[in-house]
Amino acid sequence: MMFEIPRPYLIKFDRIAVPMAEGRSSRRVLHIAFAFASAMGSEITAITVRDQAKDITWTNKITVVTNAYKEGLSQNIKVVPKILTSSDVKSALVEELNRHSYDIVIIASEKRSIITRITSGPVSNYVIKKSNIPTALVSVKTQTFPYKTIYIPLSESVNTRGSVAFGLFLKKVTGAKVIFSDLRAFDQNPTHKFSYVFDYMNEIIENFGGDITVRKGGTSSDLKESILSEASNADADALVLGVRSGPNGKIRVSSEIKDLMKTGEFDSILFKK
Repeated sequence: MMFEIPRPYLIKFDRIAVPMAEGRSSRRVLHIAFAFASAMGSEITAITVRDQAKDITWTNKITVVTNAYKEGLSQNIKVVPKILTSSDVKSALVEELNRHSYDIVIIASEKRSIITRITSGPVSNYVIKKSNIPTALVSVKTQTFPYKTIYIPLSESVNTRGSVAFGLFLKKVTGAKVIFSDLRAFDQNPTHKFSYVFDYMNEIIENFGGDITVRKGGTSSDLKESILSEASNADADALVLGVRSGPNGKIRVSSEIKDLMKTGEFDSILFKK
């Protein structure tokens, strides 16, 4: 009988939304979406929003989504370019995401906006706070893609089961190796203890591919320093972190996650399911 992935670890990738602007970071999240689409047959919607009150680089935004469409066409990937116009860019984008049955949104964080003002900050922060769908926020710091090594710390202080799943699916479509670091000793009141990872490793390898390592972590008495040190020593080019919504739908981003998103010589990905 085929092993079924537990519900907290399930993510759909049929319809991927990719909000885009100019620059390397937007191209990185587009290429992450391309990796999923190539392996899973996903449809990608490349979205840009014109600020009708002050957008003077409008033609550049059209070019960004048009080029995404052309690049997808060359790789036999369906990319739907979508251009919105609004005086409130953040609200227009979130409304689009929440109303049109996307399975996941992958968005690049803007410079100097790594969850520093989660309530009223830039677009990417607003999206991860307000979207009703799984959201991956990518802080791009490397030139490397596809990723070769994905580092995933197993601590409920900085990760969730959904983010672990995102890291595993990312590993599957990029061919990267995954390093799990067991940092559960830092969790004072654990709930699930990531038991799926430890109890069903053979099934995980069967579903997501080999080259998955579990290490005993905790090179320092400080969680953040342990993660940074271990990820660096592993030559990781991607770090996967997770945050969950509370009962009222709000998310709380810890100081460790804020620091990890903007520190290190690797891409940092914050996932909310």
